[in-house]
Amino acid sequence: MTPLIVIVGFLGAGKTTFLQKLVPALGAEGLSPSLLINDYQNARIDAERFRGVIDEVTTLNGDCVCCGSRDELLAALEQFKHRSGRVLLLETNGTTDSEQLLETLAFNKDLKRFTPPIQLSIIDGQRWQRRFWHNALERDQVHTATHLFISRTDIIAPERLASVKKSLAELGIHASVNDPASFAREIASLPELHDSAHNHETKPHHHAEEHHHGEGHHHHHTQHHFASCEIPLPAFVKKRAFEEFLNSLPEEVLRAKGLVVLREEPGEFQIFQKVGHDGAVQFFPIGQHPTLRDPVALFIGPHLPVESLREKISALS
Repeated sequence: MTPLIVIVGFLGAGKTTFLQKLVPALGAEGLSPSLLINDYQNARIDAERFRGVIDEVTTLNGDCVCCGSRDELLAALEQFKHRSGRVLLLETNGTTDSEQLLETLAFNKDLKRFTPPIQLSIIDGQRWQRRFWHNALERDQVHTATHLFISRTDIIAPERLASVKKSLAELGIHASVNDPASFAREIASLPELHDSAHNHETKPHHHAEEHHHGEGHHHHHTQHHFASCEIPLPAFVKKRAFEEFLNSLPEEVLRAKGLVVLREEPGEFQIFQKVGHDGAVQFFPIGQHPTLRDPVALFIGPHLPVESLREKISALS
């Protein structure tokens, strides 16, 4: 059977960064990972970070795979070519309702050649439960997890890390905490990797059995009105001016990312990202010939001030 690994985490928690370390770790265990990326509007931006690293990357643009893009996800899973040693990684977007997604996957009989879904939740150690009205969604994304990874431990104090772990314990979260290497070893040891798909009886994931949507369940996407917009960038921007623009984004913008060419490095395309109002601007060089060649900015958050963003980007020219 093919391990089906679902990577969940709030906007900017570090899912893509974790995957960049997990992919070679799986390769070192003799496994061949493929990747499905779901993101608002333009999942190809994150896909560029895996170019040359992983053979097969499929992008699912638009709504979350737990609801609006569910049919596209199921179609991609049904078309997957199974063979010995393959692993399928699904990177969900930052506002995914993991409970709803796991139920969709675990109870779909057409996916019997996959293992029951394994969910690894990425927890942002710096911002965990500091998201005000989004805290409930962040908690929900770890309640269904079988495995956890706490990101940004290199920049937070030991007291903060202890506080995060205490918070998880108080919420009754007892999933194992892994790093990419140990998680890869655990996946490589799965007995299902050696089972015959024809002799395996499909069983729902135990978390999916424990959690059921009652009449009072409200999907967080509707509750919090997450939106996204994609705005073209100038062919070149000055690094300092661009960083000042990103650092001055309004609080409604929870995450900004995209493709940019800095005037100081005109031959190099770079992926940029900015997480939250207090997060640092990050740049990831991806070479001179990416498949996505039009500079663009993607903004995610509730009630986005689209016209204001357009005006500020226009001033960067």
